[in-house]
Amino acid sequence: MSRSEFSKATKREALKRSGGCCEAVGEKYGLDAGKRCNFPLAYGVQFDHVTADSHGGENTLENCAAVCRECHTTKTKSYDTPIAAKIKRISDKHLGIVKPQGRIPSRPFPSRGQS
Repeated sequence: MSRSEFSKATKREALKRSGGCCEAVGEKYGLDAGKRCNFPLAYGVQFDHVTADSHGGENTLENCAAVCRECHTTKTKSYDTPIAAKIKRISDKHLGIVKPQGRIPSRPFPSRGQS
């Protein structure tokens, strides 16, 4: 599944809504529960899927947060990526795809002259 992006219109509206300050709120972004970052976005803005697109998040304004680079990196590394990996492990297990247990013994391939 390819990554989906917000439209320019959605990004403009999110930036306008932010008032020029980071909209990241709460523990997912490495902040105290309920606390907003409010770092000035004049130093750079990134647009975050509040609910990651890989987790079913839509490309809507309600799911778009204008955030600073540090908050976006923190959420991606500590929340989004581990959740995506867990979803993949669960899906693989459901499909019967499992990690091999131990070393698989090697068998020599017969040469052309052997049968």
